[in-house]
Amino acid sequence: MENMLLEIKNLSLGFHIGKSEKVIFDGIGAQAGRGEVIALIGSNGRGKSTLLRTLVGLQNIFRGTILYEGRDINGFSHKELSEMIAFVSSHTERANHLSVKDMLGINCYYKTNWLGNITEADSAKISKALEMVGLEGFEDRNSFDLSDGEYQRATIAAAIVQDSQIIILDEPTAFLDIANRFMITKLLQRIAHEWGKLVIFSTHDLQLAIDMCDKIWLMAADGFYNDTPCSLMESGAFEKLFDNSKMVFNKLTRTFEVKD
Repeated sequence: MENMLLEIKNLSLGFHIGKSEKVIFDGIGAQAGRGEVIALIGSNGRGKSTLLRTLVGLQNIFRGTILYEGRDINGFSHKELSEMIAFVSSHTERANHLSVKDMLGINCYYKTNWLGNITEADSAKISKALEMVGLEGFEDRNSFDLSDGEYQRATIAAAIVQDSQIIILDEPTAFLDIANRFMITKLLQRIAHEWGKLVIFSTHDLQLAIDMCDKIWLMAADGFYNDTPCSLMESGAFEKLFDNSKMVFNKLTRTFEVKD
């Protein structure tokens, strides 16, 4: 793949307990490139957040290999990883009395001088990012007072300001209403398709993922699936999301139903 940015080879998620090991998920393999929007789907406890944290270097690799542009993640410095990946967590704590501009400016600090001063160019980039997410003029607003939808858009604007090649988000549409879920996903689609970024995000909204994503990474009961939404629907992979064999995926309604 000419535009390939990320390659995952036989990755296992897990941790050590004394001398024993606990494997959460095994056998993850995928490739992803510029201009792609990828949704990570899986039931609770399957390891979605662990996978994303491993991809951004916040959690050590249990087993397997992660390559960025053919280079092992373990060979990257913190600064190099910041240039490659921007991460938006689902558990970001809000700080009171922190302006939206300062909130976004934090994502510029990895490339500032020892004083941590941002440049006029960075300020212009912050304003442009806010405009892009529909928050123009919000620079001086207290980030603590933003609505859930506004705050989520601000965190994505911060990732845009970081200007990394890859943006990884952990459930960016959680706790949002339908309109904001669509708006956020449409924004991620635009960032990937118009800016040539690779966007990977976890979600429980299967229908939105099918409608708006180029690929879906599916962490199912019997393994890891990596394909286009249409191919996964045709293969019946979505029915493997649950251990309960009575759950079936209706391709027409794109919903799960209980089989009689």
